[in-house]
Amino acid sequence: MALPCSGPLSINDIRTELQQSQGNNSLRTLSSLAGFSTPDAISEFYCYSYYNYRSFSIVNIQYGSASEACESREEDNLTLYFYEAGGDGSPACPNISVTVYTDINLTLPFDGKDSYYKSNSCIASYYILGSPSRGFIESISYC
Repeated sequence: MALPCSGPLSINDIRTELQQSQGNNSLRTLSSLAGFSTPDAISEFYCYSYYNYRSFSIVNIQYGSASEACESREEDNLTLYFYEAGGDGSPACPNISVTVYTDINLTLPFDGKDSYYKSNSCIASYYILGSPSRGFIESISYC
């Protein structure tokens, strides 16, 4: 889902991440597809993911019901991230059945502890699961 953040990294790894055919091995072409400017370097691709993330904020407080979460006036925000192919990282609102993460590399699922969380930016309450389906959005109630 993302290229490694350290260690060996090859043109072939980058080409595969960008879903390019085997004949496309030009670092300049691959860098351009990723939105990088010259001069080109393989090191620019550390931690890169073609399947970019989107982000949104939740109030970092657990609630027992959707209505309780929606009534909250709290502003203690936590930014979460979710997968969107080709996304540009701009804020958005995730749908049901999406997994949300605490990091932009989408490797650390958020432990929702089977609770409701309000998103002021999405004007909704999200029911997010804990283990074993950590980070999975099971339901959304719009406020």
